[in-house]
Amino acid sequence: MLNIILVVIAAVVLLFMFHPRLLKNVSWQATLTPLSSIIGSGFLIIAPMLASVIGVYSPLAVIVIVVLAYAIGGVIRFNIIHAEPLLHDKNAHPWIYKIDFVANAALSLAYVTAVAFYLSLLSSFLLNYLGFVDAFGWERTLTTIIIVFIAVTGFLRGLGGLEKLEAYAMSVQLSIVAALLIGVAVYDYNFVQSEQQLVFDIQERSWMTKAFMLAGILLVVQGFETSRFLGEKYHADMRVRTMRRAQLISGVLYVVSVIVLMPIVQHLDLAHIRIADIVSATGLAATALPLMLIVAAIMSQFSAGVADTVGAGGLASETSRGRLSSNKGYLVVSVFAIALIWTADLLEIIALASRAFALYYLLQCVVALFVNHHHREHKAYWFRFGNFATLATILVFVVLFAIPAE
Repeated sequence: MLNIILVVIAAVVLLFMFHPRLLKNVSWQATLTPLSSIIGSGFLIIAPMLASVIGVYSPLAVIVIVVLAYAIGGVIRFNIIHAEPLLHDKNAHPWIYKIDFVANAALSLAYVTAVAFYLSLLSSFLLNYLGFVDAFGWERTLTTIIIVFIAVTGFLRGLGGLEKLEAYAMSVQLSIVAALLIGVAVYDYNFVQSEQQLVFDIQERSWMTKAFMLAGILLVVQGFETSRFLGEKYHADMRVRTMRRAQLISGVLYVVSVIVLMPIVQHLDLAHIRIADIVSATGLAATALPLMLIVAAIMSQFSAGVADTVGAGGLASETSRGRLSSNKGYLVVSVFAIALIWTADLLEIIALASRAFALYYLLQCVVALFVNHHHREHKAYWFRFGNFATLATILVFVVLFAIPAE
């Protein structure tokens, strides 16, 4: 009976998500790119990752991580409103322009690597479930086909075309997430009623090592910065508002998922976390969930890849000061991503990409400090200064010492 209920719940949510009014809602469209990027890459993996580090304290840790990510998002939102206008004249504000340029260069590297990595995960996950052995480069070939499809869609149909891909992928993913959370909540209720205790077999580590690992897990909830590069279609106020909404939605989903998944996660081998094992473990709650989550996992990697392609294309257009359109930027990003797939070990360079994301956020804090100095007569000057400086200090720690979760 529970399996039928969960399938019905997923179907009802999917029908709601596919409603034309929602799909055509401009505000929702602007929300999709940051939302896809934030929850697309880490939703299934964050609970076991946290449990492998601090066990039963995972719910507290995810709350801290989400709040910190929201604060960093606040820096990006501040820069959308106050820094973007100053960047139009690089001669009037040379330091702000130079720091932002270096930040964008770091983010370009991160985006290209992330697109290649997420879509490679998609291909690997799909081929493994279909029983294909990657003896003849099937994974790289499939990944290349997917990237070409995204690139061509972006080139021919622009941001609107990619947003449609995001909308369909995210609709499917969110409908399954709704069913997952309800199904696992029922399992949790039975777990509590049985008066069992949570027991996690985790490796003994020093508190400093745990801090380094938690700093790496912070980077799982990145992706909100993609709103910064949607200026070709959306005005600043819209991007600020929809980025905030995306962070709030994703934050709630992350916190709730970590809390409800704890009884499931304790059955995993936390020393070797794999998405396939997480998917299989949800079968403890309901036999329908693993099959549904296979689809959700594929959609999550696809939506994350599309969202980062969108961000990278917008970034390329902004950095070139409009000489390169976003449509052509999608092609450039895709060419570099395909080159990485066929020439590099993505598992090795994803750690570098994670640090590049953290470096981007750090430099945006520095930009915000410079811009805030232009508003030193504002009553919020010292509050903003303290906020930006504190976040910059935290991000220095993340850049230097974080053990990337990816």
